[in-house]
Amino acid sequence: MIEIRHDELIQNIRTTAKIPSNVLITSTSRFQEDLGVDSLDLVSVLLNIQDDFGIEWSDEEISGIMSISNIMDGLHKRGVKLLAA
Repeated sequence: MIEIRHDELIQNIRTTAKIPSNVLITSTSRFQEDLGVDSLDLVSVLLNIQDDFGIEWSDEEISGIMSISNIMDGLHKRGVKLLAA
């Protein structure tokens, strides 16, 4: 089982998508509406998670990811355990 610290995942997303440090990221944050992340940056986020943690996303999954919780759900479905910071 893969274990990922929640804060490490959020930092990975923040860095890859270039989200300013003053923007609060929560599990309910929507990429485009709340965080200002466009579709190309979102694909970069997912590819970075894939590279860093060995998690692969299907094209169908990628098109359905709209929020942080969608990513967390996808990780959970793959047996990834998110650890508290």
